[in-house]
Amino acid sequence: MGWLCLLWYRYRSRYTIRKTLLLLAPKLVCTLLILVALMDPAWRDSRPSDDSQKVAVISDISTSMDVVDNASASRAERAKEIADDIVGELRGTASVENYRFDVDVLAPEDTPATATRNTDLGRTIVSLSQRPDLADCKAVVFLTDGGDETIRSERLPDVPIYIIGIGTDPLSWDDLEIGNAVIPEEVELKTPFKVSAEIVVHAASGDFAAKAESVDVQIEKQIDGVYQRLASVKVDPRKNNGLADFDLPGEAIPGLYQYRLSVPGIKGEITELNNAREFAVQVREKSINVLLYGNLFDVNFALLRRQFADDETIKLTTVYRKNADVFRVDGNRQEGDQVFARGFPRDEEVLSLYTIIILGSFPANLIPSASHTALKNYVEGGGNLVLLGGPKSFDKGGYYSSAIAPLLPWKASGGAQGISAGLFPVMVPPEGTDHPLSSATAALLKGVASPVFYSINKVGKRRSGALSLMNASVGSEVVPIVALQPYGKGQVLGVATDTIWRWGRMDGDIAVACHQFWRDTIRYLSGEIEGGRFLTVKWDRKRYRSSEEAVAEIGVIGRYAEGAVHLTGTVEHAGTTVSLPIVLKEGSDFQTRVFFPKPGDYTITVEATLAGEPLDNYTRIIRVGSNVSEAADLAVDHPFLENLAARSGGAYSREGDREALMRRLEALLLTSADPHDTPLVKKGALFGLLPIYVILLMAAMLWEWILRRRMNIV
Repeated sequence: MGWLCLLWYRYRSRYTIRKTLLLLAPKLVCTLLILVALMDPAWRDSRPSDDSQKVAVISDISTSMDVVDNASASRAERAKEIADDIVGELRGTASVENYRFDVDVLAPEDTPATATRNTDLGRTIVSLSQRPDLADCKAVVFLTDGGDETIRSERLPDVPIYIIGIGTDPLSWDDLEIGNAVIPEEVELKTPFKVSAEIVVHAASGDFAAKAESVDVQIEKQIDGVYQRLASVKVDPRKNNGLADFDLPGEAIPGLYQYRLSVPGIKGEITELNNAREFAVQVREKSINVLLYGNLFDVNFALLRRQFADDETIKLTTVYRKNADVFRVDGNRQEGDQVFARGFPRDEEVLSLYTIIILGSFPANLIPSASHTALKNYVEGGGNLVLLGGPKSFDKGGYYSSAIAPLLPWKASGGAQGISAGLFPVMVPPEGTDHPLSSATAALLKGVASPVFYSINKVGKRRSGALSLMNASVGSEVVPIVALQPYGKGQVLGVATDTIWRWGRMDGDIAVACHQFWRDTIRYLSGEIEGGRFLTVKWDRKRYRSSEEAVAEIGVIGRYAEGAVHLTGTVEHAGTTVSLPIVLKEGSDFQTRVFFPKPGDYTITVEATLAGEPLDNYTRIIRVGSNVSEAADLAVDHPFLENLAARSGGAYSREGDREALMRRLEALLLTSADPHDTPLVKKGALFGLLPIYVILLMAAMLWEWILRRRMNIV
């Protein structure tokens, strides 16, 4: 500045003000440029550079993406074009890395399956937070048709998910598909079952609609690795929702059976991938062998026999005395049961033919003492016994003087009380409401106005280990009428009444309650109802898929002080066992959550202890995965994908309307970028500011040289 002042006075002594200013102007510009270079200013902004942020674009390469549902290209080809466009639009903002997925995320060097490529969107989402190369992404963009079924991903990654749905409107297709299907996951051995499916036609052209007026639907069964035709039916898709019904025969051997529904392809349809639906049906030996043993063919015995005979799950054998020396054996006969023609056997091995033994009302001395001992050993070894009430049951029948006295859920009352007729109001205690044997019956009885027992046995007090499932009001007393007691490895149910059958003769919920009580009794004692003797487990859903979480409510039968019962659990999958988190909700109610990151079999084990002593345990194997064949449902489920993206903090758009999504993605990248400085002088890029700076400096020098030449200044 001092030098400029000296020049001002020097030029003013020789030239006019105008010439002085003209001569000083280039020097002033050069001075300013030099000052700028010395101070090294920088331009600060928040726009990221290519190397500061990363976005992963993950393209679906499952078999359904090969479908050409657009006149221009297949879904996979259109997804690739969109992926290339994203790279171009984000250039200068973020680096883009391309990945692929089918049942999991594939790196560029990974080779996909050569046959059918299935879709597991849930497993892929879980992988986002597990792969180190994806952990530092600012966002993930999925290009997918969504797969064939919806999932409820409970653990989403920390990065937002942006989804572009690849697929056109089905109204624009010429296509034939198997739509909604009703398929049982599990059936009983030798029990016929039904399979039904809707045949759906998408007809954008009239010619295709005419071709699909009648289609042949067939069902096949896989035998020795080859599908063989079982049945077929002609269906008109325009009538009755195109419903095709098949009645399939029961299977004689337990196991997992593979079936396939299919319709022949029609010339001109976009794909035949959805013309077939493969599925599996688990066939289990669910038949329960029950022995109903009585003395006389009375009303209670007869109606109970009819009740069990109507239940296809129960294989019932009945034995009753025709006279002093003749016993009649009816129903389902088993090898070795001929000994019952001579009375109750003395060998517990014969008794082991039956899952449950039901004893009617008759004096205990009609069975030899050795038979009582065999019955006691049967229960102790894991058998199940039901003791029916009646005029010759419990005290009156002399059972407290026999070997099976410890099996009775009540203590001896004394005085051989027998049975009393009357109207005795029924009450279900809390443990009965919660117990799987009686919970459904209790719910039905809530809708019955003043249910009653019409007879009761005057039993003694309940044993300490027994649970009261139904009570009756007898005068001022509350008497446990239905009581369950564990003994050894088995269980004993005492029913101190012989008139529950009268409920079945009434109208309304009370009749249903009669059927429900005996149905659940048989299934609980045989182990068919989920839970143990003291543990009940209720899962929130029947099936689970990858990335989903199961919630189980665990109840402990009985009333204990809070904290007295302690539960521990484990989850085993693919050789790895981890602890199961179990939390106490209130009282004796617990809850646990199980997360399924991958498909496969998960073994859930829960153990309960009371005051350090084992109380009960529970084990279940949950099979996680999809049971829908690839490309079974080609329509893009837009609401599902939109919900998935929104829950992660991202956004969703259809393939033809992705501009708004890209603007939101760019806004996210700009907002999340760290501020950075761009040097205005030292920036060395070819088209940066340094060349401009040099040009300005040279222009200022050239300006001064021209002025001097014009003013004849040496």
